[in-house]
Amino acid sequence: MATTPRSQMTLAADQNFLKRLSALMLSEAQVVAAEDPGTEFHAQRRQLAQAVITNPSGQTQSLAPTITNATNLVAADTTYNFEAGVTETSADDAAIRSQIATLWNVMSGV
Repeated sequence: MATTPRSQMTLAADQNFLKRLSALMLSEAQVVAAEDPGTEFHAQRRQLAQAVITNPSGQTQSLAPTITNATNLVAADTTYNFEAGVTETSADDAAIRSQIATLWNVMSGV
């Protein structure tokens, strides 16, 4: 099924997807927190990492629309599973994690 802005916003609000996204956000936050302090924009990047580590579900819920409307998730199929009552994406964890890493600076405000 073709991805639409509506399907992506439904995905961004789906509690099952948010749990998955939260785990992937935490993984990326740990990488950013441990990166070389000489990395460009490290202070801002680390600030977001700390916010995610401190409040993963809150930060994930806030950033989910940005992530779900980006290339890797828009390119994936997003469907509604009526039997399970959830919105699903064909994007695998690697594609989602890659999108998070790609957007980290944007989400950090740089």
